[in-house]
Amino acid sequence: MKKIFAGLVASMALVTTVQAAEVSGTVSFTNDYRFRGISQSAGDPAVQGSLDVAFDNGVYAGVWGSNVDFEDDAKLEIDYYVGYGNDINDDLSYDVSYAFYTYPGYNSDAEYGELALGLYYGDLGFTFAYSDDFFNTGESAQYYSADYSVGVTEEVSLDLHAGYSTGDYWDGTTDINDFQDYSIGISGSAVGLDLSAAYLFNSIESADETDSGAFRNDNTLLLSVSRTF
Repeated sequence: MKKIFAGLVASMALVTTVQAAEVSGTVSFTNDYRFRGISQSAGDPAVQGSLDVAFDNGVYAGVWGSNVDFEDDAKLEIDYYVGYGNDINDDLSYDVSYAFYTYPGYNSDAEYGELALGLYYGDLGFTFAYSDDFFNTGESAQYYSADYSVGVTEEVSLDLHAGYSTGDYWDGTTDINDFQDYSIGISGSAVGLDLSAAYLFNSIESADETDSGAFRNDNTLLLSVSRTF
């Protein structure tokens, strides 16, 4: 996966040499960092940020970071990603990306890569993500998701999400097994800030549900505020 990432970066550098680029950055605050329904910050608040560059030809790249808490030496996550997106027609578009997840200073080498394919039709989006070495365990994992966002007013949108985590990692490495995660929320903008509130819930069986500590997976109300520059 690391070789794939290096190759994609090199290819991006070649195809974007003469392309105009748009650079943006985002800073976010949230009451819990949830990744596909599971907390990465032990249920505590997280400060997150990203720096992105997008080219006219559809190629983009960026870096994203957040504090984490696995109740060990893991305190920081930094992800690097490259991708390409384009329109098929006026209503249909697609996106192909590769992300490399890193945890600087972690006492266990948990770095891994993941490929993702996205298809979007109007306000509806579908994503498939695959890693052949999820969390550097040697086990594969897949994630399927569907998202729908529709404007309720000119300022507020209703956001719906459903995801499904499956693969050898979930079947053999954890006690959770395959599970679905869902959310329903609202989002909007005010005074230059992007605001969102969503209720998260999942299909994890009560025997495997945890409501405190690392990787908590209970139902929760997720609040976030961000600013893009």
